[in-house]
Amino acid sequence: MSKFEEARRKIQSGGRLLYRICFVGMIAEAVFFIAQLVITGLVFVNKEVALMVHLRLRDNFLFNVLRSLSILDGMEPKYQAAVGCGVLLSFYFTVFMMLRLFSGLLKFFAEGEHPFDSDMAKRIRNNSFYLLLFILYNPILGIATFLLTLLFSYIMEYGAYIQQRADETNRIQEEMIVSFAEITENKSGQTGQHIKRVSEYSRILAETLGMSREKADQLGIASTMHDVGKLLIPSAILDKPGKLTDEEYAEIKKHTTYGGQLLQNVEGEEMELSRTVALQHHERYDGNGYPAKLKGDEISLEGRIVAVADVYDALTSRRSYKDAWSEDTAYQEILKGRGTQFDPSVVDAFVSAHDKILQVRAQNAD
Repeated sequence: MSKFEEARRKIQSGGRLLYRICFVGMIAEAVFFIAQLVITGLVFVNKEVALMVHLRLRDNFLFNVLRSLSILDGMEPKYQAAVGCGVLLSFYFTVFMMLRLFSGLLKFFAEGEHPFDSDMAKRIRNNSFYLLLFILYNPILGIATFLLTLLFSYIMEYGAYIQQRADETNRIQEEMIVSFAEITENKSGQTGQHIKRVSEYSRILAETLGMSREKADQLGIASTMHDVGKLLIPSAILDKPGKLTDEEYAEIKKHTTYGGQLLQNVEGEEMELSRTVALQHHERYDGNGYPAKLKGDEISLEGRIVAVADVYDALTSRRSYKDAWSEDTAYQEILKGRGTQFDPSVVDAFVSAHDKILQVRAQNAD
């Protein structure tokens, strides 16, 4: 998981928690508002209630301003209390609207695909001016809340800009990966349809195993670079129609290491995933693969997925040294490798998604 995606998930998780708290706060404010309406009615018929309201408003900024301006002079205590109740009602209403504003923002964080959005930032900035109403009740709190909300809107807008640049960088990486993959396939004598099939097989298997759509799509792109190391393998070996000698086979096996070296110093999440796939797609679940003889979970899940996708497409495709295997024979070969060559869970996903894989194969035939 990339640092950017990890940060996004943390924001979403925090947004869900704060949204629930905000929602509970809205309910509480609604209850307070209704209770205050009842008290407002009681001040006209109960002197003790009116006195209680007076005592409660003793430190209220807005109520004291009204008193200092002599606006309440000459009013009966019950009417003064009613005015005070109106002040409290407006306060509860303002708090309710503030919570409603923040709950909408937090819901966006919790459910949105991206935590930063420039349009949402502008909405927050426009609605932040309503928070100035707090100045009527508590000047310091009102100004502080307004300024913090305004600052948050600018931070969110900047986050949207950074996110846009990150998306653009990923797009460029994906274009570079596809271009490299096409060069690799042209050199090795295979067709571009092989790239598409392995990419789609990998994506389908990843989704079947429970990966998110975004991660599955990333793997689909990265998997197109699994054979990039073949750029450094002589064409005479790649295109040899007959059986390879032991020395030639040893050279072919180096394409995994070459691929890792080619992508070693290239930054970016997609490129890092491509390097992992290039290095590991010939590792075996039982530890008898190459180049590092990794075993079981030592192999990344992405590497284990592409291993099945690549072998299945290689078996069902014609090469300079062999004819294509029949679908049933290739299917049985994948099942035969369960727990030895392949991760059992990936093979199970292959079986579950076999109909989708057949559709992809038919749509992208050589």
